[in-house]
Amino acid sequence: MEYDYDRYQKILYELLQASWRDPEDLEIGRDISDIPEVKIIFDGYGDLEDTDENGEYRYTEGGNTNMESYAIFIHRGATDPEFIFPPHELTPWALIHRPKEEVCIYAWYDVEAGEWTINQLEDHLSSDEERGEMTAEEVMVVLEHLYEYYFKPWEGKFENDPTAWPFK
Repeated sequence: MEYDYDRYQKILYELLQASWRDPEDLEIGRDISDIPEVKIIFDGYGDLEDTDENGEYRYTEGGNTNMESYAIFIHRGATDPEFIFPPHELTPWALIHRPKEEVCIYAWYDVEAGEWTINQLEDHLSSDEERGEMTAEEVMVVLEHLYEYYFKPWEGKFENDPTAWPFK
């Protein structure tokens, strides 16, 4: 399962940067993607491990608001020009992931550092190719297609644009 991790990370970073992430209005499960072929949802906060006032270990699930978790859904049909990401079926506690149609990749946003950490693709793919789930090659074909369509036309257009200051 070989792929160019730097390229994978670059494209996902672009998708995340283009999303409608509003730190004042985060709602678990809401699609914030600006790209109709991709679904990006806020998935909650990181867990917090610290000590209480008595020096006792304390674990708080979802207590670290400085670490935001996002789920990025990449659908195998996203290269179709007519494709719009289909809604997921929902249960009272989660959405129903469709592994034969899509891959779900997790990314973390460190609020204090202002940096994204994107999980490796192999962490989200099945090693059993007979299950019919997406392969690394399929995921990269979709990501490259999205990059070519949405981001490549703007490469280098605004880097030295004086009208962009101070909003670089």
